[in-house]
Amino acid sequence: MPGRIVNWTVVSLSILLYFSLIAVSQNRPNSEGEKLVRLDKIEIRGTRLPADSIVRLSGLTIGQRVNNGVVNAACHKITSTGLVKSIDYGYDSYPDREGVVLALTLVDEGPLFPSKIEPEKEELHLWQLLQSADPLFTRELPRTERALNYYSANIERCLKSEGHDDEYASPVVVADANGNPSEIVFRIAHYKQVRR
Repeated sequence: MPGRIVNWTVVSLSILLYFSLIAVSQNRPNSEGEKLVRLDKIEIRGTRLPADSIVRLSGLTIGQRVNNGVVNAACHKITSTGLVKSIDYGYDSYPDREGVVLALTLVDEGPLFPSKIEPEKEELHLWQLLQSADPLFTRELPRTERALNYYSANIERCLKSEGHDDEYASPVVVADANGNPSEIVFRIAHYKQVRR
């Protein structure tokens, strides 16, 4: 009988030790992934979009302290536009000093469709406003819901900057005779006024 008591004590202590180790390992930050490092340079690869636009969308700045969590959040900001499907990233460190080079490798959304703004009399001016705000606004874009919303919101911002507070952009995907998407049209419309 005394042998059984010792065995249960050993088993109980082993289980307690096992769960204690699990709890400690889950609460301990991953020293490599969570360690903050100084961002010295950002390299953008694999995209048709301007590198400066991608960096601006990310919200990252040179000299900022980053870790995997910060970089993941920055990548989500970029993909939230609907223009980029996915992003892989990696760090290159310097052998002789602190700091890292962050390499972002993007996969653009596709396929791209030509787009236009209606009414036609406002189109050229609105494209100029969009492209002066950011050159990533080209006349070709994917037909993802997020890309359509991103363009629409920025067209509306341009309209408001011109004093057209009662107008918005409504995206429409136009199909060819076979029902295949052929172009995207952003139609400028007026908000309905509520009568009192």
